[in-house]
Amino acid sequence: MARLPDPFARSSSDQELVARSLAGDDAAYAELVTRHADFVYTIAARVVGESDAEDVAQETFVRAHAALASFRGDSKFTSWLYRIAVNRALTHAKRRGRRPEPTDFGPDGEGPAAAVRDPAPDPSQLVLDEEFRRGVRRAVADLPPRYRAAVTLYYLEERDTNEVAEILGIPVGTLKTHLHRARAMLRDALARGSADGGRDE
Repeated sequence: MARLPDPFARSSSDQELVARSLAGDDAAYAELVTRHADFVYTIAARVVGESDAEDVAQETFVRAHAALASFRGDSKFTSWLYRIAVNRALTHAKRRGRRPEPTDFGPDGEGPAAAVRDPAPDPSQLVLDEEFRRGVRRAVADLPPRYRAAVTLYYLEERDTNEVAEILGIPVGTLKTHLHRARAMLRDALARGSADGGRDE
């Protein structure tokens, strides 16, 4: 008697899906795409803007499929895939030569705002929170693409420094320098915005 599939069985790991895909199982790669599509799109949207994010995401999965045999399993599949996504996004941003449109940071609107906000603001300042977050969104959009990627992965996606450095293909020390410079640039941009009365460009 044939056994019915166990609905509570453990889902295949990324590494198992990679192995099955390399063996010719197209459904396995489709599962990898489904599993990681949202995050790849998010990375792309933060670096190049939502209008170009879909193109970058599609290109990422095409490139990843073509290079799948080069994935050795020495690192997590996600780090390997996200590095391709970041590289595609950075290449796209350089080719387009313009900043992305400002995008939201998520339900609470925080992310990099926490890196530049006064830890103990005057209560009256809290009234300006939405204006502050808009300013942060504009400032992040103005960062150089590599800094936008670092800020996205570390502050918005809350990846640890080791994983972010691996995804970006840089030493941890270099990542920390990028984040330090990005925070300084955000503070400067917000200070200029306050001096200008917070006007949109």
